[in-house]
Amino acid sequence: MCKTILAPLDGSKRTEAILPHLEQLVGRYKAKWQCGGRVIMGNLILTVLLVLFSIKGVASAAEDDVFVIEAEGSYRTEAGSSVDLAKKVALFTAKRKAVDLAGRYLSRKSLIEAYELNRDEIYSLTAREIETEILEEKRQTVGKVLTFRVRIRARVQPSDFVKAEMEDTRQDKEEDKESFSEEMEQRVAAEIDPAKDISAAYRLLREKKWRIALIYMNHLERKYPDWAEIQMAKALVYYIFHEPALLNAFFIKACRLGNNTGCDDLKNIKKVHEHDFGLSIID
Repeated sequence: MCKTILAPLDGSKRTEAILPHLEQLVGRYKAKWQCGGRVIMGNLILTVLLVLFSIKGVASAAEDDVFVIEAEGSYRTEAGSSVDLAKKVALFTAKRKAVDLAGRYLSRKSLIEAYELNRDEIYSLTAREIETEILEEKRQTVGKVLTFRVRIRARVQPSDFVKAEMEDTRQDKEEDKESFSEEMEQRVAAEIDPAKDISAAYRLLREKKWRIALIYMNHLERKYPDWAEIQMAKALVYYIFHEPALLNAFFIKACRLGNNTGCDDLKNIKKVHEHDFGLSIID
């Protein structure tokens, strides 16, 4: 197997766009990088031809490999809560749906990886990268419940997933630098960035840092008090902890917040860890 990344220094816009990503790949794969015959750093081996920009199975997107998708997202919370937060979570939810749909087909064509354990973190970060047009926004208050809905038209292409993977690697390296006390504390930034925030939770889950993930998601829940995706991620932790009663409780929370997967799991899972879920009634 070859272990050298070859980068043409032809001054083209394509090369200028690709080089920052190559710097991250070199670090990630500890590769030898040659530019115009000059070795920059070394030791794995990977040959990349950048004429057509094909890297890790991700080909340069042709017109028929760009998806234009319409999707809707919503966020349900207490009346009087932050409208800005509700809008951003609803927007992220719509973008994530578009990414999920495009990813299903792009992975079949090997234009992107068939991400497995890191799928949620990569797809969440991909939602930050895609081009999006907001078609419609709706804010509705019924009694004590505020629901914010966003409908979008999104443009999703393979390079969006590549950029997301680079960002995920960068964030992973930043987290590796944290001290033990910082890791246990798991501070959450004040900035409202649903994609970055939830991808960090999924990264902790992939790394099987279950208790640290739970600490982080408890903090995240204070920032996003009614985000169903957090409840579903917590449900996974309680499954790992063999606490089916809590697993069931978080399915109920997610379902009440409008998460269809939570509702389906609550309806279809009858028993786990010898715990009988019985009949669940959702108000």
